[in-house]
Amino acid sequence: MDLQDRDLDPSLRIRTAAVLLFARQGYAATGVRDLARAVNMTNAGIYHHVSSKEALLADLMRDGHGRLLDSTARVLRDAARPAERLALLIGSLTAVHALNPLITRVMDGELRSLTPGSPAHDEIIALRDAYEDHWRAALSDGVAEGSFHVADQRLTRLALMSMCTGTSEWYRPDGDSTLEQVCAEFVAIGLAAVRAPGDASARVPATPDFSLLPHFPWEPPDDRHDPRPVTARR
Repeated sequence: MDLQDRDLDPSLRIRTAAVLLFARQGYAATGVRDLARAVNMTNAGIYHHVSSKEALLADLMRDGHGRLLDSTARVLRDAARPAERLALLIGSLTAVHALNPLITRVMDGELRSLTPGSPAHDEIIALRDAYEDHWRAALSDGVAEGSFHVADQRLTRLALMSMCTGTSEWYRPDGDSTLEQVCAEFVAIGLAAVRAPGDASARVPATPDFSLLPHFPWEPPDDRHDPRPVTARR
């Protein structure tokens, strides 16, 4: 995408530039002038489309967390057993971060940049907590039925989620492992971490249905390495 192409939707260009700059140099180090330069606009042109830099960040995070939450509901729709739900959560979060490394870095790392106690801050925390509730429920249900053996569910959840989100930092489509292989290995690691029954890995999906993953319009697409059907990327 040419961010300075005036034939493209200016809102799309501004938000894509914001994702690039916020992810690479941080929200605090990015000024409106940087955004304007990236999309070949004036500062006034930027403010014609967004009310403030913080409002732009909040919009990106609200949209991103909302899409992640909606897609997770689709991924888990037919999953009943805790081991299956945990496997799908691990695989989908791993894939989302591997395929969308820039917007997920912003979603994961820039909550601190929103004004504490503001409506946007509280709304995004609520979206994040609603997503993490899926993880809490899968772990607690597994412990309750005796299929998981976990000393500290909170620490286990944080450790597994950190493993998945880390792919935004190191995964490369042309690396040694395919995304499917990474997802499958992480699922095996996750089930081992909760000490699920030995045959659990054989009875759960090794990878999620990539067509159900969210599409983030502000993440620059790389169709060469996106395993989802073309129709699922729109």
